[in-house]
Amino acid sequence: MKERVLRIFSNLAEPVDAILLMNDQEPMADAGFFYAAGVESGLFEECPAILWPDGRVQLLTSRLEETSARASSADIQVFFSSAEREALLQEALKGVKRLGINGPGITCRGMRAVEKAVPEARFVDVEQAIGRARMIKDRKEVENIREACRIASRVADQIPDFLRLGMPEYEAAAEIGYRMQKMGASSVSFDTIAAFGPGSAEPHYVPGDRRLEAGDPALFDFGCKYRRYCSDITRTFLAAYQEKQARRMYEVVLEAQRRAIGAVRAGVAGSDVDAAARSYIDSTEFKGRLIHSTGHGLGLNVHDGGRLAPNIDLVLEENMIMTVEPGVYLPGVGGVRIEDDVRVTKDGCEVLTSAKRELRVI
Repeated sequence: MKERVLRIFSNLAEPVDAILLMNDQEPMADAGFFYAAGVESGLFEECPAILWPDGRVQLLTSRLEETSARASSADIQVFFSSAEREALLQEALKGVKRLGINGPGITCRGMRAVEKAVPEARFVDVEQAIGRARMIKDRKEVENIREACRIASRVADQIPDFLRLGMPEYEAAAEIGYRMQKMGASSVSFDTIAAFGPGSAEPHYVPGDRRLEAGDPALFDFGCKYRRYCSDITRTFLAAYQEKQARRMYEVVLEAQRRAIGAVRAGVAGSDVDAAARSYIDSTEFKGRLIHSTGHGLGLNVHDGGRLAPNIDLVLEENMIMTVEPGVYLPGVGGVRIEDDVRVTKDGCEVLTSAKRELRVI
């Protein structure tokens, strides 16, 4: 993990003597902690990780997580009580005058513990340096995301095999999650979206007891985690007979996504990728119906930093992993979204999700 720590320090806007990352109790976990420490198992609640400018990671772990901690390359110290943790933290940070912290990843309780350990230190928020480092994936991260995408893609292609008229949304969502874990995923990346009919016009819809009816769009947005890393895919199907409008929506979204993926390559502004999709949709009868960004970063979190959006200043670099997910939404009627995950390359991109994208009628 030395290279990851050095990358974080190289992105600092101002120097610090050390960086401290600390989880609180679930769900207040800091993905930056797991990124820098390189631990694939365990919760590490209230466990500090100290990053040093030479690339070392000093991990203070409870006995509960000791086995998981020793599987990493970090320097390990085990504490048996909160008082012992505080003493170890104080000793480890002795002499540190400028201490970096990850603002979004530390709780008020965690911050008070740090202030007690190093009362004379000046605290510097290094959120941007950590976020910038995490956006560029290393070989191991790419491998994990590629496997998460492979699993999600296989399940996406299986949806027409189990989806049927009369099936409730919650059952379809549960089936997707079950199949991903059966194929080797540790968990879902986020709560699976299964939206039928008018619900498909709501991008962050929560599945309910609506049952699939003939004529419904059936939108599925889901992903899985593999060794902590996420995939994120969306496919939309049409149930039984369809009006021309639904087919037209699908054709427009598919073409918008094709144009956006074609615009992805290192050195291109993310806003230009968004424009490739948005300008095409706006040239059709669905002008203004793409109501979110065209994509976002993907990694340890399903939203892992950076967006393909008109108001975001992001220049794509090799080995960034982004989603590309244009959509068209008609409130009260339905929506279509098609989403794939891509790895940015020098001359284009590698599409990591492989599920079929052509229109399929169930």
